[in-house]
Amino acid sequence: MKIISKSRFVSGMQCEKKLYFDIYRKDLKPAISPQQEILFTTGHNIGNLAQQLFPQGKDASPDNYYDFSASIQQTAAWITLGVQTIYEAAFTADSVLAALDILHHVNNERWAIEVKSSAEIKEYHLQDASLQYWVMQKSGFKPDKFFLMHIDNTYVKNGPIQVSGLFKLVDITKKVMENQNWVEAHLNALKKMLHNKTEPSKEIGKHCDTPFSCDYKHHCWKHVPENSVFDLFRPGGKDWLLYEKGILRLEDIPEEEPLNKRQQLQVEGVKNNTPFIDKMAIEKFMASFEYPLYFFDFETVFPAVPPINGARPFQQTPFQYSLHVIEKPNGTIIHKEFLADPRQFDEDAATDPRVELLQQLQKDIGPTGSIVAYNANFEIGVLKNLAELFPTYSDFINVLCERFVDLLVPFQNSMYYLPAMGKSASIKSVLPAIAPAFSYDELDINNGGVASDTFLSMINKRFIGNETETRAHLLKYCERDTYGMVIIWNHLYQIMQQAEL
Repeated sequence: MKIISKSRFVSGMQCEKKLYFDIYRKDLKPAISPQQEILFTTGHNIGNLAQQLFPQGKDASPDNYYDFSASIQQTAAWITLGVQTIYEAAFTADSVLAALDILHHVNNERWAIEVKSSAEIKEYHLQDASLQYWVMQKSGFKPDKFFLMHIDNTYVKNGPIQVSGLFKLVDITKKVMENQNWVEAHLNALKKMLHNKTEPSKEIGKHCDTPFSCDYKHHCWKHVPENSVFDLFRPGGKDWLLYEKGILRLEDIPEEEPLNKRQQLQVEGVKNNTPFIDKMAIEKFMASFEYPLYFFDFETVFPAVPPINGARPFQQTPFQYSLHVIEKPNGTIIHKEFLADPRQFDEDAATDPRVELLQQLQKDIGPTGSIVAYNANFEIGVLKNLAELFPTYSDFINVLCERFVDLLVPFQNSMYYLPAMGKSASIKSVLPAIAPAFSYDELDINNGGVASDTFLSMINKRFIGNETETRAHLLKYCERDTYGMVIIWNHLYQIMQQAEL
């Protein structure tokens, strides 16, 4: 009989076909992406940090994660000997395996503790905890209490990380006990499916992305063509309603189907390759720009463990910006930039890198003119956080925030649409449509996620490579972002001039 672990159980709860593929069609599973690797590493690091709340425990982690037999035996032996705390305690019953982050004994009570790197308890957390309770009870080691330990996003770093403040310990014993019949029923169904070795018949649905985007979408969704109803702009459930009616392609959506303006433009673009440009609306939008123009973009880190004093878990902490400046119509483009030294994030650093960033920003941005961003709410939000942290700069920051103009507006509000933009108004969709030759492909760092993860690895002293070269790559990437905004603005400016003729 195939072993069902808690991760496999959660897979089965999302979709039984997903569990079937996990067991019998591993050839379909894509390689682990760098982003997934980072998530695994983050989860592991958070787990190690949580152990500090229950120190001096014994570690039952297996030498080989394909064989937990030694861990199971060791866990049982240590419990019998009265070991107070066991990390990665392993249990098995009826071909089901559970590995618990922390097993702790206090006041004659056995506590089961699962550690999560999120800021809240999610439904699938309760599912895997309920399975663990079931296995522990069946194996003769029933916990008296079951806890989920997750990140407390109200915690503010002030000096070395206070682990007791970083985590919340939430008693979920009642909930997991109430779920035991549910666990039993679903385990029996999943075991039966695996025993039959027959691929379940399961249509695609919303479950394909809940709670995770399934690794097997490329297989189950291979009948879904390009420009399908699932590419509809902000569908709000309309995509699934159309699919259930047998409508799969955008071009097959009936004319009488109610669509908003942006969706109508998208469907018309697919059918007839028709662009839409509202020159008068764009002219009015462009009239809100005031020279000099400052095209601005932040890069940030937002880890679960705050990287610097004053930061909260998952709060956007800026470490870099790029700025392209155009002082007058048809003027020369000037570029300015800032990139923090990761060593300044250390506890004993003499200077706060965020203060250096603000000081540089005061020099780089003049007292008048529009600050141009793409999805400006992000930059404004980061700046407002800085204003709270550093009140002496709040007047300067508040004035900056009032000067922002959002380059996203004409694309989000259907003033301008090209079929190549598809369902998205993001800069990564708009730029290639407007300027097909513009690309990030040749850059060593070519997206914000990689930039953030790279700099965070420098802060955490886990970076491997040439730091000088990598800093240059970070600067090139951020510069490309703001130069892309210049290209978009120039394109809109030309349209405005045409409207004035």
